[in-house]
Amino acid sequence: GRSGKDSTRGDKMKDRQLTANFRLKEFSKKDLTPYQECHVEMLAKKLQYLRDILNLGYAKNGKMVSIQITSGVRTMEDYQRLLAKGYHPSKTSDHFCGVQIDGKPTLGAADIRVKNCSLTLRQVFEKLVELDINGGLTFGQIIYEKNPATGAEWIHLGNSWNEIFASETVRECINKTRKKYLISLDNGVTFKEFGK
Repeated sequence: GRSGKDSTRGDKMKDRQLTANFRLKEFSKKDLTPYQECHVEMLAKKLQYLRDILNLGYAKNGKMVSIQITSGVRTMEDYQRLLAKGYHPSKTSDHFCGVQIDGKPTLGAADIRVKNCSLTLRQVFEKLVELDINGGLTFGQIIYEKNPATGAEWIHLGNSWNEIFASETVRECINKTRKKYLISLDNGVTFKEFGK
C-alpha cells in the first residue's frame, strides 16, 4: 500500500485513499458500486492493521514492511484470463466482491505478498491464523497458496462473514460449505486444511 490524495484519473476509474497505506485502485482497475467499495474498505482496514503489526517487530533492513495486493476485485473476464494462464480460481471466490455467483454471496478478498519482512510468507500466514483464532484480526478465509511451477506464493484473505452478516442462519449456511484455513501447494488445484 502507498499513500496519496483522492483523485479521479481523467476518464479512468475514481480513486481514493482507504487507509494510510492503501488506495482503492490497488484493489480494482474498474469503478465499483458503493456496496463493493464498502467491502473493499473493510478489507483495506484489516490489511493496514496487519501491516502495522508486522512493522512493529518484523521490519527488515531498516525499511518498512509493505503489503502488495496481487489480486483484488475480479470480473468474469479476470476469471477467464486466470483460467487461460493455468490458475484454478474459484467460481464463487470472494474476489468477485459483492456479486452473487451461483446463488452465493461474495464478500471481498485480496491476494497479497509481503515485502521487507523478516518472516517468510508462510510464517505471515501462520501469524494471521493465530491472530484470527485469538480474535486480534478476523477474516472469513485465510489461504496460503503456492505455484510449484514458478515458486510464486501469496496469501488469500477474505472478509469475515461474521462481521458482514448479522444473521446466525446465514453464517451457519455459509460456514458449512467453506473451510476457513487452507493451504494449496499446487496452484489452487487441491486444498488441504491447515492444522489437520
